[in-house]
Amino acid sequence: MAKRLNRSFRMEVRLSNDERAEIDRRARTAGVPVSKFVRHAALSIELPARRANVEVEAVAALNRVGANLNQIARIGNRSRSLSAADMRMLSVLTNEVAEAVSAIRQGSTQ
Repeated sequence: MAKRLNRSFRMEVRLSNDERAEIDRRARTAGVPVSKFVRHAALSIELPARRANVEVEAVAALNRVGANLNQIARIGNRSRSLSAADMRMLSVLTNEVAEAVSAIRQGSTQ
């Protein structure tokens, strides 16, 4: 995951209503916040390709499955109600979900 920068400085720019509306429209089309759009435009940095909604939904769904598997594993481990084989299977499934999320994310950046 990319390191999050501390952006504590603000810059004020005067715009007409039409200019502001156009910047908002372009940022929305790019699927990024206005601040990110303006920062990339001002620094001549290309915006990352917009992710398809299917990818975003797939990652969210897989993350929910992974979270559920972790909760099941935690409860089973704590209560000792799951066998060692069950725990190994949960571990394998959790890793597969994590690998699928990673593959989706990598595929969208290439």
